[in-house]
Amino acid sequence: MKTSVFLCSYSTYYSKGMTLLESVDLAVEQGFDAFEPYPMKDLATIDDAKRLAEHAGKLGIPVSCFSMSCDLLSPDIASAVKQLKHYIDIAAVLHSPYFHHTLIPHLKPLRFGQADFERLLPLIVPAVRELCDYASERGVTCVYEDQGFVFNGVERFSRFWAELDRKDAGIVADLGNILFVDETPEQFVGRFSGEIVHVHVKDYLLKSGEAMNPGKGWYMTRSGNFLRDTVIGHGAISFTQVFRILRAIGYDGYFSTEYAAPEPTETWLPASVEAMKRSYEMAQ
Repeated sequence: MKTSVFLCSYSTYYSKGMTLLESVDLAVEQGFDAFEPYPMKDLATIDDAKRLAEHAGKLGIPVSCFSMSCDLLSPDIASAVKQLKHYIDIAAVLHSPYFHHTLIPHLKPLRFGQADFERLLPLIVPAVRELCDYASERGVTCVYEDQGFVFNGVERFSRFWAELDRKDAGIVADLGNILFVDETPEQFVGRFSGEIVHVHVKDYLLKSGEAMNPGKGWYMTRSGNFLRDTVIGHGAISFTQVFRILRAIGYDGYFSTEYAAPEPTETWLPASVEAMKRSYEMAQ
């Protein structure tokens, strides 16, 4: 199992003054095989990327993917595409094989119905194709995941993927995001198994919408259930089942831990990785 840490998992460390380079040191110390950076104050320019690439090279740890949040629902899509191209350049300097960006990350289930999806699909796809072209010219592959409410779920993502119709793009299986549309990661992984090139690993507590809203820290799904970030292995995801599918198809990419639970990172991020590895072994 090739492990990676999505550096957003270290957000509590950053809030206490840890630098980007120090977080890469920590990733090595914690035994990760790779790391997944994202835009932050000390990774905003090409010079920043060169410093990070040099530091990671000395430590012998590669970049598994470069990821960032972006909203292509912006009235100025051209500006959003321009910003994304800048970070594709950064990904190339980092020798990242993949560049992942969100499409429409909103988590407002009552705002986006099927009609909104049908309206937005032909507006978003041309921008994505332009980014795929730009990335391919720089030796980077654009990859896309199940995320938000608009382009999430097997049916809608299938439509997006068919409309995009690019052989030089790939799919990120985010094992937690699919829960926001009340589907399961095994459904998503089973449907797109042959095109998955990267995996985001996270877990959620799940409560039925028949009960009261639990309050702070909980999100509502499309069907009115409730989710809360938690330690990997403590939540609703059947990791052994998902990993069994990935092992069966010969997936050999990274499993990138995306930790955002309220449980203290110092203790529960390492415990999450341990649980992830144990589930992977059980899937053999």
